[in-house]
Amino acid sequence: MEIIGVILLIVAGSCLWVRRRRQAMLTTIGSTETYTAALLEDIYRRVATAVGADALAQRCEVSGVVEMDAPLLGKVSSAMCAAYRFTISREYEETVTETDPQGKTQTKVQRGSEVIESGDVRMPFYVRDETGRILIDPEGADIDWQNTASIFEPANDPGFARRRMLGVKRTEQALPIGERVFVLGHAVDRGGRPALARGPKGEKMIISRKNERQLIIKIERSARNLLIAAVICGALGVMLLVWGLLT
Repeated sequence: MEIIGVILLIVAGSCLWVRRRRQAMLTTIGSTETYTAALLEDIYRRVATAVGADALAQRCEVSGVVEMDAPLLGKVSSAMCAAYRFTISREYEETVTETDPQGKTQTKVQRGSEVIESGDVRMPFYVRDETGRILIDPEGADIDWQNTASIFEPANDPGFARRRMLGVKRTEQALPIGERVFVLGHAVDRGGRPALARGPKGEKMIISRKNERQLIIKIERSARNLLIAAVICGALGVMLLVWGLLT
């Protein structure tokens, strides 16, 4: 009982730690102003003229539609996008024999998979609003991906070996061209023009398909659920720990 109690207390602590990070993100979003592309261009020119473009490191938010002059093509879907990630895995089933603590053996068939290839591809793109467009560097950003493909190709002949091939599964998530996004990042200089990217100290960058209000609601709900989970796990952990010590 003591071990389970300790594990629950660790889970409770982890929930509180993650909740704290969620609350910090809420504070960051709430304290960051939303700029238009035209206003960011104006700020960039002013900073570049006054102290040099390298000095620009303004945290800000923008929203608009994803554009790209030469769009990427998804590895699985071939859909036009600004970023995508994919996994190609081999699905199989195999017969395994297990022995329990009493020495009894049991043979069963279980399913598994192994990754053949995977990748995360992202390139700079633009977000266009009613005033123009601003360059976005998505390197290191947390992207709100859209599921764009999930394909299973059955094997022609699974065979009769201990491990039998069932087929190949291909999945893909992407940030499609034309998708409306909310971006939280830092305005920086990229080759003589303003862009949004991760901050100079590696601060968090978000590219979300939800608008700012929807994103705030989602994070608030997550923080609330984490607090509930922490309270329940913490209470059960203390109870089991005390019970185990007393018995």
